[in-house]
Amino acid sequence: MKSYATMTELKARLNITDSTDDVMLDNALSATSRWIDQYCGRRFDYTTETRYYTAEDGDLLRVDDLVSVTTLTTDENEDRTYETTWTANDYDKLPLNAALENRPYTTLEVSPIGDYAFPTGAKGVCIIGVFGWPAIPGPVKEATLLLAAGLFKRKDAIFGVLGTVDTGMVRIAGLDAQVQQLLMPYRKISVGAV
Repeated sequence: MKSYATMTELKARLNITDSTDDVMLDNALSATSRWIDQYCGRRFDYTTETRYYTAEDGDLLRVDDLVSVTTLTTDENEDRTYETTWTANDYDKLPLNAALENRPYTTLEVSPIGDYAFPTGAKGVCIIGVFGWPAIPGPVKEATLLLAAGLFKRKDAIFGVLGTVDTGMVRIAGLDAQVQQLLMPYRKISVGAV
């Protein structure tokens, strides 16, 4: 899994020009990116995987964030043999304009010219495809940089306390409100991969 911002971007944010802390910076980026995955309930990178789904009805299938479908097969008689292979004309990916907006598809709908319906038996649908997001959204990248910079600076905050002559002691606590605002539109509840 990749980080949602680069080392170069984080170094620029922190005004670091050498490579002394590269390992710590990389760890901060990685930890922050995985934390964002958990907080949002989704991944913003992408990978080719095989996933199984149980349809709630024959016309619609909610799926995890999906960039593209390589193969969609179904098991109509619940024997875990996926004997029916669908073509791209058998289903529509929704929302319709997701790819134009660099967003994932989240639902498959039976096409009006399709030949099949989604079986509602457990693990009735098998999808091999690219899951995740087609590109990392700008707000997610910015949240990654804010959090990774803060995480990196924590090494200087003994017991979560920072202090200067001018400000006195300041306790670091909770999630930054701006980070919450940046990530809020991307939070999701899991949808049903078996």
